[in-house]
Amino acid sequence: MIDRRTLIGLLCSLPLLGRAKSMDIVVLNCVIKRDRLYRVDEERMLFQWVKEEGSGIYSVGFMQVLSSLVYPLYAIRIKPVNTVVEYDGNLAVVESGKRVSTFPSPLSGKIVEANKALEKDPSPIVNKPYDSWIVKIKADKPEELRRLKKAEDIAEKIKAIILREKIECLPKG
Repeated sequence: MIDRRTLIGLLCSLPLLGRAKSMDIVVLNCVIKRDRLYRVDEERMLFQWVKEEGSGIYSVGFMQVLSSLVYPLYAIRIKPVNTVVEYDGNLAVVESGKRVSTFPSPLSGKIVEANKALEKDPSPIVNKPYDSWIVKIKADKPEELRRLKKAEDIAEKIKAIILREKIECLPKG
């Protein structure tokens, strides 16, 4: 028979275990959401998130680390809906205070939705990077998802990059 103290301790710890699994990872004030997969290419300074939306559709966006690197962000031009893209093909062109660069696709497929509101006002990419998807892609090659990493698999790499590049992830609203 379990004593009362042990039972209370067990019951109190159960909700915490559930929350601990879903909590985001925070690395030096930069957030890495656990509900998505990531593409991190250190040499190209490429930091993308991919979130499953259901029915083989995936939203794609900037990680908070990248939004800090491209600040100030002046403009983004997104490929139109129905554009077919290959892995590493161009999804968008990003103009920041530091450079003009392409935003490559982490998956092959067809763009089924483009967040064109970001072309009028790209500030949500910096202010709320995990709420600001760039495109939604209907994946043609789901096996490409194996190239992507889980949040916990990239945390140490992100920490090393933040320290080396002196990236400051400001709190986002």
